[in-house]
Order: sequence, then C-alpha cells, then structure tokens
Amino acid sequence: MTHMKRICIIGTMILLFMIFSKLSEAQPDFSGAFKEHGVVLFRDIKKQNVFYYLPGDLEIAKSADEKPDLSLIMMRYTGSSVYGESEEIRYRNILSMRLVMKNVTDDSLRLAKAKLNVRSMVVFFKPLPITMIDAMIVFIPVGGSDSTAVVKKGNLSAESNSGYASSGTYWQERYFTIYLDNHSTNLLLEASRKDYMAISFMYAFYSEGKSNKSITDFSGHAQLASVFRSQLVDDGSDKADTLRECVIKSNAFPIYMDTVKYPDIIKKIDINNGVPPGYAVLNVRNYDFANNLRNDLYEKTVDLEATGAGGAKVQASVSFRSSAPDITSTNFKFKYAVRLDKPYRYRVRELYNDGREEVTEWKDMTMWSGLLDVTTRKN
Repeated sequence: MTHMKRICIIGTMILLFMIFSKLSEAQPDFSGAFKEHGVVLFRDIKKQNVFYYLPGDLEIAKSADEKPDLSLIMMRYTGSSVYGESEEIRYRNILSMRLVMKNVTDDSLRLAKAKLNVRSMVVFFKPLPITMIDAMIVFIPVGGSDSTAVVKKGNLSAESNSGYASSGTYWQERYFTIYLDNHSTNLLLEASRKDYMAISFMYAFYSEGKSNKSITDFSGHAQLASVFRSQLVDDGSDKADTLRECVIKSNAFPIYMDTVKYPDIIKKIDINNGVPPGYAVLNVRNYDFANNLRNDLYEKTVDLEATGAGGAKVQASVSFRSSAPDITSTNFKFKYAVRLDKPYRYRVRELYNDGREEVTEWKDMTMWSGLLDVTTRKN
C-alpha cells in the first residue's frame, strides 16, 4: 500500500468517526433508569427516542478445561543489571488476568426495543459511553480485618481489536495487570492458600449524565464491600440534577487461585539476561484522552525497540484511541525474547483529527523503569 493511499484511508476513517461522534453525543438521564426484559435503560435528555444500556458483567476468561486465564509471575533479577537499583537480588511480581464482558443478548435488546416501539415511536438503543473504569483487587491478610485490607488498583488494557468497542456494541475482552511488591505478593499468596475466595476483583464503570448523586449504583462483595466503596470517586454532594461523571455500574467477584489444581498459575523466572516472549515487560500510560488534554488527536501510538535474545532488534507498538478514553494504560509484550540488561528506545506517533501524522525522534532509555508515561505535558 502506497503512503498516499494509506493517508487517504486514514483520513476517511477519521472523517467517519468524527461524523458519528457528532451525531451520537450522549446525554443520558441517570435519574430515570428503568428495566425492560432484563435490560437496564436510560433515556437521552434531548432525544426522547434514544436509550442507552449498561455494559455487561465482567468475569475471568477460561480455557476449554475451565482453567482461569490468570497468572502471577515472580521475576527475579539483580537490581543494578536491569533497573539501575542497588546490587542485590530483587523480585518484580506481575498479576495478570484476561477479562471478558458478558454482553446483553441480542434477543433481550430486541424484545425491549419492541416493547418500547409499541408504546410510542421508533426507538434506538446505544451502548452507554464509558468515560472511566476503576479496577482493583482487594483482599484481607490472614488474621486481619477490614482495616488491614490490601487494595491494589490497576487498569484494563486492550491488547487487540476485541478490547475496543465497535459500532453499537461494547468491547469483548481486556487485560488487568498490576505490579506487586514482595510484601503484597506474599500476603496475597498466603490469603489464597488459606481460602480460595479470599481475593476479590472489584470494578466500577463511570459515565457522564444527568444525576443528583455521583454514585448511582454500588455492589460490593462480602465483608470487603465497605473497602471497595471507599475507593470510588465520589464528590460527596447530592446536588440538583446536573451533568456529572457518575458510577453507573459496579460489581465484584472472588478470584479463585487454585494452585493445587493449576500449579502453573504461579511462575518464577530469572530476567537478568532477558524475559521470555509474551510477558508484560513495560507499562505505558497516556491520559491525553481521559483528561481531555488533546482534543486535536485521533490516536497516539508508541513504538518501542529493544534488543532480542540473539542480539537483533525487536519492535512492538501500542496505541491509545480518542474513541476509548477509558483506556489509559497498557503493556508492551514482545513476540520474541528480549534482553532487559540492554537499553531500549521509543518514539511517539500522533495521528491528528485532520489526518496529519507527526512522529517524534527516537529517545534512548538506559534502564527499564517498568513505567513509561507519554501523556502530553502542559506548558
């Protein structure tokens, strides 16, 4: 494909996206939620025949043999050889889960729409636009209480197109990844050995709409519910109905870490010389779209180049899209083994709404810090 043809295709996609975005600006009324055939609906403030429905529940993806798609990777390394720390044995622990969304069925939407059509006019159903997602694991150490609960927040990242919403539907799957220190890891392992249900995954969806309170829905899990509630963004006011960002759905479920049945859930590897393919070696964050810092951008892509196990250069890329502002973090996972005792370099490609693309120079990084923030800095 020629460069000119690529630019034309990208420009057309951006134009269609902008037209669709303009036509689909949402102003849901959260004060008047109702349910039809199991579907929770909110009416649009200005368009009386437009209704929004909630995202589905989240759950850990499973393989054909019912094995949960989660892992706790304990990476051992010598501080100075990888992260520029003191010369001693250290661990970098990563808990990762693949989550899938149980979307509302087409039959339920069809039946709900049919009932509303009979009542008045032809209606339209749309997924409720999500502005932010709070995601965390919460557990109480063995012998502890609510006051000793350990809370570790993370982000839901998209690692393929199934992690992004398409026209008229929500996303299908995302990855939750957190980096744990040794103390938290040991507490988590001890709790899971004592009780398979001791660890909970908790999440909350946020959306902007009309409401007199900032938390319109709350559902915790067992004794950890109060801990979860304290983590949610709440402005603490019950003002008259106004447009605000609200928690419109929250839920929780236990994480079963059955290491007896599935011993490979926990993996220990030595990364002094390199890390195997498929592991999250670097977390990259971008808040341009979540915080409305760059309304001129359509997409921001980060390219990263590292040294492979055999000495050749290995590249990977991750992107952030204006159409998915709730995605603020993702992880670099290389298809091939890479060496972490060698520096890496990265560059940023910005695709503007008018079709222009700007590419920065490559920037060399001498150490793998575990976090790369590419958010636009205010002058």
